[in-house]
Amino acid sequence: MNTQAILREYRPEDLPAILDVYRDAVRQIAPAAYTPEQVNAWAAFAENGDELAAMMSQGYRLVIESEAGVEAFAVLDPADYVSLLYCRARASRQGHATRLLEALETEARRRGIARVNTAASLISHPFFLRHGYAVDTLERVERNGVDFDRHRMSKRL
Repeated sequence: MNTQAILREYRPEDLPAILDVYRDAVRQIAPAAYTPEQVNAWAAFAENGDELAAMMSQGYRLVIESEAGVEAFAVLDPADYVSLLYCRARASRQGHATRLLEALETEARRRGIARVNTAASLISHPFFLRHGYAVDTLERVERNGVDFDRHRMSKRL
């Protein structure tokens, strides 16, 4: 794990870096489980940035930052929902996602939440399983005219 990376709250000036992290994760990591058409549809979410910016303007938002800049981010919004857990490809498998998830779960507990939920991609599904989440259902969603399968998952805190 990269001990030089710090976990901190998101600041509005982080938005350009958040968009870069999102694009990088989708373009570099998602092709392991998704078709090129799906990757393009997924990545398009960050192309204009307005919707992602709106999502980053609310909830409990955290980033992992190293000397190289923002490496990962995640959001708890609403208070029982883990969303937008993304890590740059160069920074994956360094414990960043685990640090973020543990911090979000700690915050949810602090707020009195007994169960947290998420919608896990095919990429993040094994990660959430390792962290005690169970699959509630498999669902198909549409993004930019392209279908995706994902897992609705939850964990009792």
